[in-house]
Amino acid sequence: MLDYDTEADDYDRTRGGSPRAEAAADALDRLLPAPGVVLDLAVGTAIVAARLTDRGHRVIGIDLSAGMLQHAVRRLPGRVARADATAIPLAANSVDAVTAVWLLHLIDDAEPVLAEVARVLRPGGHFLTTADKVAASRTAAGVPFEDQPRADNCARLTALGAQHNLELTTATSFIGHGQGSPNRPDPRYPVLGFRRGTA
Repeated sequence: MLDYDTEADDYDRTRGGSPRAEAAADALDRLLPAPGVVLDLAVGTAIVAARLTDRGHRVIGIDLSAGMLQHAVRRLPGRVARADATAIPLAANSVDAVTAVWLLHLIDDAEPVLAEVARVLRPGGHFLTTADKVAASRTAAGVPFEDQPRADNCARLTALGAQHNLELTTATSFIGHGQGSPNRPDPRYPVLGFRRGTA
């Protein structure tokens, strides 16, 4: 896995910059029913979170990387903290939505994250996450699929969500500008939208 502390200074420039961030924020905004309090897991440099803020959402973020948070704090002053997505330092039922852009493909098991998401979401709240990142990248690059699905596999996330009262209700995608291989199109990344049950 990358050392995100050392990657932080060049992260935006090497990951599609503003075009990629705008595309991701547009996709998330389409699935958010109304402006509200949004927790962004693995907020990184907050380049996407800042654009959600521009669209009227009150975004707060957490990340494990101190290097990333040095950038995030400039974009979301007073609204970021160092924390793990498996131990979110917020009260139960306290946020309207949770977003996770390019987090779940980095971990071996998404279940502890979904459990925490379900805990902090208010009833009827929304969880939006990218899915199948590696599969989408491989497809765009013309590389065969892997035999083993990853933690961010759509079917796996749908099943885990159901275990935690998170129902898959919608989906969209966005173009990962700057993420493509040379002479290949940029990948189109899926975004899944879950709604926490009210019961």
